[in-house]
Amino acid sequence: MMGWLRRLSRRNAPAPAPAPEATASGRPAAGRGGAVVVTVLDLTGDSLERVLEMTEQRCAANGTRPVFVTESMDLLPFRRRRLAVEQVVNPEARAVAAPDLPWQLYRERQLALIRERWQPVAVVSFGRKPGPGLLTVRAG
Repeated sequence: MMGWLRRLSRRNAPAPAPAPEATASGRPAAGRGGAVVVTVLDLTGDSLERVLEMTEQRCAANGTRPVFVTESMDLLPFRRRRLAVEQVVNPEARAVAAPDLPWQLYRERQLALIRERWQPVAVVSFGRKPGPGLLTVRAG
């Protein structure tokens, strides 16, 4: 009786994703020129829209892929443009509600994971700076 369920699940399973193109270091490439992490902390409204538009144009011209980092709960401006976005916590705001938790450490770990995942060739900050954890870029 379970045989039909296994066959059905195999038939409806998504095709495996093609292997990403690897760089010389063996890591997946984010684009011809790699990923550019763009922090947009404390930006909203028109100022955010201007940064998104400018960054999209510059990255397209350079053959890089922008990856935005925000603390905002509103991801619609990024999704509307089909942009890669990473959301991080605002440790100062979270510390007000739960001061006994290590929010700054949590934020540093989030930034380290973003750096590890995207291996940026550059980091550009608009608005408030994210701190030193994200500023290390991939060599090459």
